[in-house]
Amino acid sequence: MGESIPSWTYQYELKENRKTYIELINKVFDSGRLILGKELETFENNFSKYIGTDFAIGCDNATNALFLILKSIGIKKDDEVITVANTAIPTVSAIRQSGAKPVFVDVNENALIDTTKIKEVISSKTKAIIAVHLYGYPCDIEEIKKISDKYSITIIEDCSQAHGASIKGKKIGSMGDFSAFSFYPTKPLGAYGDAGIICTNNLEKYELLKKLRFYGIEKDYIAEVNGYNSRMDEIQAAILNFKLKKLEKNIEERKNIAEIYYKNLSEEIFSPIPMPINSNCSYYLVPFYFSGDRDRFQNILMSYGLGTNVSYKNPIHLMKAYKDLGYRNNDLPKTEMFCQHNISLPIFNSMPKEIAYDVVNIVKKVLVKF
Repeated sequence: MGESIPSWTYQYELKENRKTYIELINKVFDSGRLILGKELETFENNFSKYIGTDFAIGCDNATNALFLILKSIGIKKDDEVITVANTAIPTVSAIRQSGAKPVFVDVNENALIDTTKIKEVISSKTKAIIAVHLYGYPCDIEEIKKISDKYSITIIEDCSQAHGASIKGKKIGSMGDFSAFSFYPTKPLGAYGDAGIICTNNLEKYELLKKLRFYGIEKDYIAEVNGYNSRMDEIQAAILNFKLKKLEKNIEERKNIAEIYYKNLSEEIFSPIPMPINSNCSYYLVPFYFSGDRDRFQNILMSYGLGTNVSYKNPIHLMKAYKDLGYRNNDLPKTEMFCQHNISLPIFNSMPKEIAYDVVNIVKKVLVKF
């Protein structure tokens, strides 16, 4: 049996807004400008205001957003960048592409970077910390900032899963030196293709990053620095600018779906991964901890037509591509535990509550088998 309830789909949201999207696409076509035009400029301005930073630089994806940030701060071969291993591969591949070495820290009970362990891995080669906000949960960026101030280390917030999340009323993405957001279609603020953005308050780096995303060019097709090709197109910018207006509503609706799950499905073997205190989640995912055989559980759910998500099944420090870093099993025990036991239930924009109750019924039926 295939998925009758997918873990994610854009179909409900598309049905709701298809006419508007076609109008926006036609507007871009009629403008005569498909790259680096008014739509992108408008979205950059609106997004930076929403997050609470002075500047935003639209680019083609969050991987390159992270890479460009690292290049803008002068990262070079053998520099070290601290991050976590239960993240999307792009977080780490961006570090490797910049020439630096990823250094991993274990996570806490929220599956977020354990700030008490950061100092243990800081060395004279440490140049940056990429703080990953996972599931829509904000990590403790305030504590990370104290560490960065003491050791003069750049903070980069990886907000790829945290659009609209906040700590004490302050938006995630506004507290580090830089932040990178993904607009991959699955996100609460998702494009209909690839897109990403960088936020910062640093005027000098803002001007440099604009050049870096466009071959090092500022004007007249003259490269002033060695740059790259990392531009967001006008169609994605136009769609994202429209969807940004709906983001807070979408987060509230996603919260309502999550609360249906939390109210009906908290059991000893299957319990929500706790949110950090003093923060507001953006409900990118609704992650649970299944203490039994997660893969078998997921397969049985699929046999009932229920799709689920795992973020992430394999910790990056144990992947073949990063074997040269020298990590072994049990080096990051909590990271490995979460990778083995996390599972997320379906959630997506414009999701009918009826589907959430169907999910609850299927999960309850399967839990009886464990």
